[in-house]
Amino acid sequence: MRLIIATGISGSGRKEYLAKWEEYCRIRGKRVKVYHVGELMFKLAKDMGLNFNPVNILNGDQDILHILRTSVLNRIEAEISNKDKYDAVIICVHGFFYWGSVYIRGFDRFLNKFDADTFVTFIEDFRVVKNNLNKREQWRNEKLSDKDILLWQNVEVEITTSIAQFADKPYFVVPASSKEGMFYKLVFHPEVEPVYIAMPISHLREPEQRIGINRFITKLEKYFTVFNPLSVEVVGAVFFDAENRSSLVDDFIVERHVVYRDQNWFVRQAKKVIVYWPKSELPEVINKHKWLSKLWPKAIASPGVDHETHEAFSKTKDVWVVFNGKEASPFVVSYSTRGLFYSEDEFFNFLDKKYPDRK
Repeated sequence: MRLIIATGISGSGRKEYLAKWEEYCRIRGKRVKVYHVGELMFKLAKDMGLNFNPVNILNGDQDILHILRTSVLNRIEAEISNKDKYDAVIICVHGFFYWGSVYIRGFDRFLNKFDADTFVTFIEDFRVVKNNLNKREQWRNEKLSDKDILLWQNVEVEITTSIAQFADKPYFVVPASSKEGMFYKLVFHPEVEPVYIAMPISHLREPEQRIGINRFITKLEKYFTVFNPLSVEVVGAVFFDAENRSSLVDDFIVERHVVYRDQNWFVRQAKKVIVYWPKSELPEVINKHKWLSKLWPKAIASPGVDHETHEAFSKTKDVWVVFNGKEASPFVVSYSTRGLFYSEDEFFNFLDKKYPDRK
């Protein structure tokens, strides 16, 4: 039996994602059980005759909540003692709640009784989280700002990382908008390498510009557990008013969190980084004029891809570069651990030979 401890802030979509994942597993003949500790605490309190108001539960006595949580975890421990009952068990807890402008701990030392195989934190775009919370009576009056949600999610990830490190167990950050198959492989096929797909995003925002990228990622998913930053896309480009020497962004908080997330969460947890450089296509209006076409960039630029590539390379990870252009910077070549693949066909032919069982 695989045992996963899963955290995630309120409104992250963890519960909804895991409900779909349970069905995905059932169709594939896997027996899985997801325990939502918070819901079970309410049920236990009701059985004990404690009339808790769910809207104000976080105002409750922390010692009583601790007792309820420990009792629930104790019952879960007893239920899963038969290791043959399930193929996988997910225990969902919170690292912290951000309530009344303070962080309230949502876990306790009883977690040490569970010999988890893996720890994960489900994350989501802060705008989605904010929208979800504003629909709930419990959270509506908290009036959480964008910064509050970003910091809360950051703390949730960092505390879960620390718990996993103390337990000497693997840890992953999982976008709650990922495909169910990604988490399925993470749970049931740990032998399949987790990879991060680095690609130009900021300047390729239009749906038609991403058709080729999405097609590449879909093919890549046959071979690896793919962490895709587009699953939790927060921001594209940062726009400036050059004339007034100002930015349309006030303090770059969102941008800083995006960079930290991709480099310190996604890249770090990947075994390999697959770098995808799409071909620089000439717009038809430019192609009609030879003098303009000579001025058009020969390759797509992306500081994000450059930094992620260097981060992976300096962390001694495998960096495989698929370069569809005709000319590349020496830095693109230098930070590849295997040379360049000059086309998608060449790259996938290589994967077919290396992983014949994953075709």
